[in-house]
This record gives sequence, C-alpha cells and structure tokens, in this order.
Amino acid sequence: MRNLVFLALSALASLHAVAAPSIDVGSMFEYMDEKKRTLVKHVHNHGDSTAYVKVSLREVVFDESGREQDVADPDGAGILDKKEGLLASPSHLIIPAKGRGGLRLVHLGASERERYYRVTFAPVMPKTLDEFKLDENAAEQYQKSFSAGVNLLVAYGMVVIVRPENTKFNTLVRKEDSQHVIWNQGNSTVIIPHYSACLGEVCENLGLSHLRPGQKKIFPLDGKKYKVFLKEGEHSRSVDLEG
Repeated sequence: MRNLVFLALSALASLHAVAAPSIDVGSMFEYMDEKKRTLVKHVHNHGDSTAYVKVSLREVVFDESGREQDVADPDGAGILDKKEGLLASPSHLIIPAKGRGGLRLVHLGASERERYYRVTFAPVMPKTLDEFKLDENAAEQYQKSFSAGVNLLVAYGMVVIVRPENTKFNTLVRKEDSQHVIWNQGNSTVIIPHYSACLGEVCENLGLSHLRPGQKKIFPLDGKKYKVFLKEGEHSRSVDLEG
C-alpha cells in the first residue's frame, strides 16, 4: 500500500514538473579597454525549454556615496540605433534548451572619461507577432507549457566598464593614522580580484571588488595581515599590509 501511495505521489509530482528556461550570463562585469571597443557576451540556457530573452541597457553614473544613478538619453535611441555610447545587437535572443546565444556589444564615439553601462537580460513570455515573431499557435503552446505550475522568469544584469581613451593607472598605497589606504588616483577602474585577511593562522578570503577613479579602500590597523591583489588593465600585482 505504501508503495502504491509513493507511486501515486510521484506521478502527481511529474505532472507538475514543468520545463522552464534557466539563463546564465556568466561574469557580472565586462571591460572594454581603450584599444578594443567590441566584445561578445555569451548567454547560456541551462533549462529544459527555449528562452526568449529581451535585452536592455542603460548608462549609469555613481555619486560620491557609490549609489547608482541613470544617465538620461537625450536622443531616446534604442539599443540598436545609437550613434554614441554602447550599442547592443540583437535586442532580443532566442536561446534553445541547453544551448547558448551571443550578444555583440560595441562602444561608439570618443570616451574621455570612464563610462558604465548596465545590461539586463530578461526572459519573457512571448506574445503573438511581437519581436520574437511567433505565430499564434507557437505562442499559445509556449504559454501552456507554463500553465501547469508556477514559474518565475528571473532577469539577470551585468555591468560593462568602458575605459577612457588615454587610460592611466595611478594607485597609491599608504598608511594614514590608524589605517592603510589604497587610493585610485588614475582615470580608470582598478580591479581587486580578491584579497585575504589573516589573524595568526586563521585567514579569510574575500572576493571581487572595484575601485573607480577617486575611490579609496580602507584596511584598519587591527592586527591582521592583508594581502591585496590589484589588476590595473593588463598588469597585476599584490601588496602586503600589516596591522
């Protein structure tokens, strides 16, 4: 009897197991240096059904506290027909199950200062004759595949950092009062891929962070030993800080 109940529950669960797309955009940060103004971003679909993905982008700036703010687009141009700034093509992706799609990003025009763009990949439920060009039957069948269960289509974003022309790195490391300071005095972002903080034999490894131009990162004199890895364009180095 218990086996029959188990089989019945398993059959019921299988009815509600609905195929769904599951996209993966990989790295959350991409970088364009002064010599290369194009890149291809690959988006993977690890799910069991086709992913219909809309792509949007917007330029952002950061205030002194690090809060992100949108930059108004005076031309109101779409992501395919900009004459200046970051252009993305195509504006939508159709990615088969277990497959991948590619997005080409191109930065147009001069860039005297470093610029930042947020790119969003949003899986959507396609409608008849929208930009995905599905006919009524195909759109209806795709929507029905989701009707048997609750599915959440999650959007993912990444940031593209476009380095300025005549990129200059000038990273100052010094001791001030009761702290160590790493200060980006250059005109482009310094990447800290990771760093470690050790107290005796116990070490903690901390992940990715960025120092935008003018930003400082503080390490207190707290008895710990810090090993900080810095990536300045194509060049990498490490600094040791002792509390």
